[in-house]
Amino acid sequence: MLLSEHQPEDQPGNRPEDHPGGQPADQRDDRPDRALDQGSDVGRRALLSGGLAVVVGLGAAACSTSSPTGSDAANASGAPGTPSAPAGSGTAPPPSSAPAARPTSTAAGSGGAQTVPALLRTPGPDVRRGASSTPAVALTFHGAGDPALTRRALSILADHGAHMTVFAVGTWLSANRDLGRAIVAAGHDLGNHTWSHQTMPRLSEAAAHTEIARGATAVAAIDGSSPYLFRPSGTPSSTAAIRTAARASGYARCISFDVDPADYQDPGSAVVVSRTLAAVRAGSIVSLHLGHPGTITALPSILAGLASRSLQPVTVTRLLA
Repeated sequence: MLLSEHQPEDQPGNRPEDHPGGQPADQRDDRPDRALDQGSDVGRRALLSGGLAVVVGLGAAACSTSSPTGSDAANASGAPGTPSAPAGSGTAPPPSSAPAARPTSTAAGSGGAQTVPALLRTPGPDVRRGASSTPAVALTFHGAGDPALTRRALSILADHGAHMTVFAVGTWLSANRDLGRAIVAAGHDLGNHTWSHQTMPRLSEAAAHTEIARGATAVAAIDGSSPYLFRPSGTPSSTAAIRTAARASGYARCISFDVDPADYQDPGSAVVVSRTLAAVRAGSIVSLHLGHPGTITALPSILAGLASRSLQPVTVTRLLA
């Protein structure tokens, strides 16, 4: 199997148990929500660019579980429990006592600054899908692997007038900043998939904070990237501890998915296409991986299948607007 994030096969995030085939679960935190403070996005990026490492009080409810009002955009349900995977090193230094970043209600994107959906600024459960009334889907990609494969994906998407969301692994993004800039320049969303793709549910509190904060710093270094989009690594859904750490870095929600064709297992492009199109619905968020050739080969057929159903591939930000 070609590993999308250059990890040995027995490392966290690369084994089937790290990506259950069933519906992912939101592991709910029973503590009450706190309203997400508003502030300056410029200030947030300045903090991140300076190597932001943040800490949150133990009583904070990050990405907590209260249900949003309105549509079904934050449907959060699925598999019961976290994957059974070996612990990460847990040796990362604890975050500093710098204050948590406070995002604003606008972010850069295709066509310049755009309003960030209120859902992404409101603490709550994992966002698994958008509204079923929206004739669109979000193709999301874990950003890692051979940069040439990402460039192929960018070309295919441009040919089809489609957009994606890339949740980039920080180490990969830092080594390929020109690629990150190309992703944003093409109108795609660029978010955080942690710094080094550890199995998040197994990390210590300090290590989880550091993984998310360092990933946020790497993303913030790319002008026009999103300070609102975070997906935890090594698990299809967040835990209470992950949500707390995410909130500390300014992420009110964690982004999950409702369609997982298990392309990381390299089942072949035809299987990736059939699994994706069999499960996708209006409002779906699809989990894919840029580092796998079979996924990129499958992409034109996936886009054609979506077009035949009049489903437009858009960014997560656009899907949730």
